[in-house]
Amino acid sequence: MNSNDRTDPNAPKRVFDHSTTRRKVMTGSIAAGLGMFGGAMMRGGVLAGPSGSGKPARFVTQDTEAAPAAHQVLVLPDDVSIARVLDFYIAVYQRPSSSASDIFSEPLVRLNRDFDILPASAESWSSTEDGKTWTFKIREGLTWSDGNPVTANDWVATLQSSVSPEAAWDFTWYFQGVLKNWTEAVDGDVTPDQIGVYVGANDYELVFETNDPAPYLPAMLLYSNPLSKAGLEAHGRLYNTDPATAISAGPYILSEWLPDQQITYTRNEKYTGTLPGAVDEIRIKLTNPDNFFTMYQAGDIDFLRNPAPAALTIMMNDETTAKEVFSGVGDFPTYYVFFDVTSDPWTDIKVRQAWSHAIDRDTLKAQILGPNGVPAYSWLAPGFPANNTEGLKDIQAYDPEKAKSLLAEAGFANGDGFPKQTLMLRSPTPLEETVGEAIAAMIKGNLNIDVEVVSQDSQGYMAALTAKPTQISLGFIRYGMDFFDPFNMLSVWLSGGRHPWSNADFDSQVRAAAEFLGDSAERIKMFQDAERILVEDVPAVFVYHGTEVQFVKPWLGGDFIKPDKNGITAMHWPNYATMSTVPAELMVLEGGPER
Repeated sequence: MNSNDRTDPNAPKRVFDHSTTRRKVMTGSIAAGLGMFGGAMMRGGVLAGPSGSGKPARFVTQDTEAAPAAHQVLVLPDDVSIARVLDFYIAVYQRPSSSASDIFSEPLVRLNRDFDILPASAESWSSTEDGKTWTFKIREGLTWSDGNPVTANDWVATLQSSVSPEAAWDFTWYFQGVLKNWTEAVDGDVTPDQIGVYVGANDYELVFETNDPAPYLPAMLLYSNPLSKAGLEAHGRLYNTDPATAISAGPYILSEWLPDQQITYTRNEKYTGTLPGAVDEIRIKLTNPDNFFTMYQAGDIDFLRNPAPAALTIMMNDETTAKEVFSGVGDFPTYYVFFDVTSDPWTDIKVRQAWSHAIDRDTLKAQILGPNGVPAYSWLAPGFPANNTEGLKDIQAYDPEKAKSLLAEAGFANGDGFPKQTLMLRSPTPLEETVGEAIAAMIKGNLNIDVEVVSQDSQGYMAALTAKPTQISLGFIRYGMDFFDPFNMLSVWLSGGRHPWSNADFDSQVRAAAEFLGDSAERIKMFQDAERILVEDVPAVFVYHGTEVQFVKPWLGGDFIKPDKNGITAMHWPNYATMSTVPAELMVLEGGPER
């Protein structure tokens, strides 16, 4: 999940009230869209994975045979403008999730690097026959650092606190329509104690009631790190922002917070959970992201995600530092061009089809993306459940002659009479801006349509996108998963959601698959049939699946950097958090800087 992928539907709408950046791509070849990040990103073919493989490039693994350091200190960077809290159920978009967060308690389930769902705080779970009542058995013996036991009461208190309108939690949409009475509580129509979350037969049984059958609920509860009920009652929701009141049932606890400078976690000596952290101390350096690469080069930080293309070029042009470059699947994001299908000229499917055949993903991969992504011809990324790249790739395949023919059939032969377009980008990274400009160049070169590329800040962009009616006619954006189930990714296209596209057959098939309690293979096929409807109706052109680039210092080792079952070597999402197995797998080796 990217922090901007969803927004609270109740948040104030701000439509284009911030500054924008404009670039116009009107002429010439693809080079006009590549700029400094073109061929320089290739180095003897190193960056490109096997053609059509759907796998990110993989680089030399770190030396995991070296001995761990006597005192292991992990140093990570995070955006100084973001870090305000440390717990998911306080504010999702104001915590340092790019470095290390959500380590003060353990969720009910977690993911390993093969994206298997594993028991965490819950040792088991089961549902009633109708799939609408789920009981999670909490491990006995888990304790908070203040001596209180971890029980089902902590989850009940957490969810009741966060659903309260007074909390103004920025992630309430996550359970809307899923948990019984959740939406009603968000709206203030019922009290928080009436939501479908309660203690079962004893303090170690946690029960969830859903509105509809929800076989995806265990996967969804990856986001279930509880707050301490005692901490909430004694100190309020922000108890974990002050070392004096911090309480942890996770492997680490807050020991220092220097505002706008550094956050420090140290071992929770009273930890009794199932994920013992390998390192002794974690320091989060808070600064402007523009400083991250300089800090990495100086050895001041150990790990860097999503570097700028120029930084990648520097790393790949040196044999030593090239070994520190890795590429993983991240949150399985898809980057795509979307249309407002309710307004002209996008009401004509032939126009949308023409655009889908005019974008050369292979050239984007070879000349711009490198290890940052693989070509996309459908919505669900390789490796994600129900992915069907092979079965769907011909529908939106690059075919410039077919694109021109379709555009002519729509009444715009050689682009004549087609209105000039503005392609809106959401707070783009340098890479995303380069891709946007390249797309514009391809549309001009293949369809003779003028496209202006405009960047908009995230909050203004999302307000414009989700306005009813939408204020963005043509845009380029990403979407990544929140939990490892096809329903999560496909639900973004349901009627009334992020985009104005509406298809009753798609809606019914997605919902039927989401609620299906039978054979898992049949459920996957149902999702694949729904995705075909999406791809064929072309509310969007799927451009590439992001494969996150990471820089990893050679003194980091452990299983976290070993290949997964698909041969991918990188830190896996959800990164350094108890939602994943990374904290138990990452160690600082001898030979690193003294700290």
